[in-house]
Amino acid sequence: MPGMDKVTFFQQSLQTLGDREYKRDSPTGKACDLWFPSVMHEALNYGAWSFATKTMELPPEEDGTYTLPEDCLRPFKIDALRYRIDGNKIIVEQSRNAPGKNTLTLRYISNALAKAEHLPETQPLFIRGVSLLLAARMAVKITGEPQLALNLEQMAAAALSNALHQDALTQYSNDQHPLDDILQSSIIS
Repeated sequence: MPGMDKVTFFQQSLQTLGDREYKRDSPTGKACDLWFPSVMHEALNYGAWSFATKTMELPPEEDGTYTLPEDCLRPFKIDALRYRIDGNKIIVEQSRNAPGKNTLTLRYISNALAKAEHLPETQPLFIRGVSLLLAARMAVKITGEPQLALNLEQMAAAALSNALHQDALTQYSNDQHPLDDILQSSIIS
């Protein structure tokens, strides 16, 4: 997935704080480099973003547990009736698997974008929210104005909320009948 380059993104964030330009080893450049990974993780953790969602079939370990993928930021759907997460392991207490199937289906938010330090160009509202969040984290150090940091934090939360809403509308908009799954299922199984 192509992404916006970091220099352009950093310049957008810095311009929110005044007329500044990103230079790698400058104090503002170091602040951008310091805060960007944690801000991306925080923004990805904000919701179930379609562009950061992955589905994976996990094979069982020898002890019967399942290991979360390395890029799993947060699981949000595990195909088991009862389970618990212990560290990076999923312990299935009651399975819904058919006899003979021992893999576990996991849907999760991946932090691959944050690790690769890429921004999804097709998600301008998400990028705006991350930009405001980065500016909020740097505001006190760069401007010395704590109130500006609070205002930017609120603007970032609103922008990310709006982005998540738009992403959900796009992700779940289709022409299927809302009761189709229920009408097609059996009451016996």
